[in-house]
Amino acid sequence: MKRISRHLALIAIPVLFALGLHGHSKPVQAADPETLEVKGRDIQVIDGDTILIAGKVADIAGIDAPELGQQCLRNGDVWDCGMSSAMQLRKYFAMAPFDVRCWPGNPERAGKDDNFPVVECGIGDRDVAAAMIRDGEALPIEGYSHRYDGLSREASNAKIGIHGGNMIAPADWRAGKRLDDETGKCLFITDGKGNYLSSIDPRYAEIDQTANTALCSDEEARAMALSYLPHTP
Repeated sequence: MKRISRHLALIAIPVLFALGLHGHSKPVQAADPETLEVKGRDIQVIDGDTILIAGKVADIAGIDAPELGQQCLRNGDVWDCGMSSAMQLRKYFAMAPFDVRCWPGNPERAGKDDNFPVVECGIGDRDVAAAMIRDGEALPIEGYSHRYDGLSREASNAKIGIHGGNMIAPADWRAGKRLDDETGKCLFITDGKGNYLSSIDPRYAEIDQTANTALCSDEEARAMALSYLPHTP
């Protein structure tokens, strides 16, 4: 019953997140009725490819970023590539010189089969997903955009970010695969009341780390029919 209620809630997401709509390949004008325009500081980053916008959780379409807690290997040293991706995405929004525009992405091309919203976002003429790929902070989802695929090849050839060493593909990491030298831990947590939190949420420190379950990804939380902990006035 909880899963059904959650899906009904997702269906009720405003037209911004209407499912099945064709995504744009570049930022569109705010006059588009399917586009939401907000201040960058009003977007909360959950991880390297997931945001909370207008009170709703959505994935950035076309990319898959390392998970919070995931580590990569570069020059023989382990580094927290998942946290790096999340912080880079947060920086894009927090330092945005213009309002951020987000509109529905294409869930089929994004490989979504769980009715979860995907959005494309732009800051001025800058495509946020493309920027994440270009900066080596995320991988493209195959088939979403030929442009993204090309940017990823360029980043790989230049050994930028996650391409500069060894890493487990985020999907494989979510499935439990790890580098031999990884020492990280899962950085999402439940609150014991049907909700979950990202470790970069300021409220994370208020959750009892010993009494509640640690989760390895936002996707894992969704599979458990958990909802992101809402802000209360």
